[in-house]
Amino acid sequence: MKTRLLHCAFVLLSAVSATPLLADEQLDLGKTVYMTLCVACHQPTGAGLPPVFPTLVQTEYVSGSTERFAAMILKGVMGPITVKDMVFNNMMPPQEALLTDEKIAAAITYVRASFGNTYPAVPAAVVTSARSKFADRKTSWTEAELKAWPDAQASK
Repeated sequence: MKTRLLHCAFVLLSAVSATPLLADEQLDLGKTVYMTLCVACHQPTGAGLPPVFPTLVQTEYVSGSTERFAAMILKGVMGPITVKDMVFNNMMPPQEALLTDEKIAAAITYVRASFGNTYPAVPAAVVTSARSKFADRKTSWTEAELKAWPDAQASK
């Protein structure tokens, strides 16, 4: 009986250590990442700085494919790009060398849950998959590539 209890305790502790961030923890981490790296361009309100940096408020890039959103952060975006009928011709630098998958997922989740956005959280596994899938890519994304994303309009 004692051995069985120890085994159960070990299994429970192992499961806890492998558990992804809880929703509040992910949002807190995402806010920290956003306010550290993203805020300079996209502003505290997520409204961006037209006509230089685009808004994150209810745009197709925030509501659409989470893989695409992760890929944009990992590899960056090179303009011109049209967001909400406004053309932006700037560059979003890649963050793949700076941020972990957990931090990118948290930032995406924060943006998808803030600024009037009400989209579901994104697990780190989405970012891990995108990082692996696009590991050999050396350039930032263009608007044409982002618009042609297979599930670009899917909010998941």
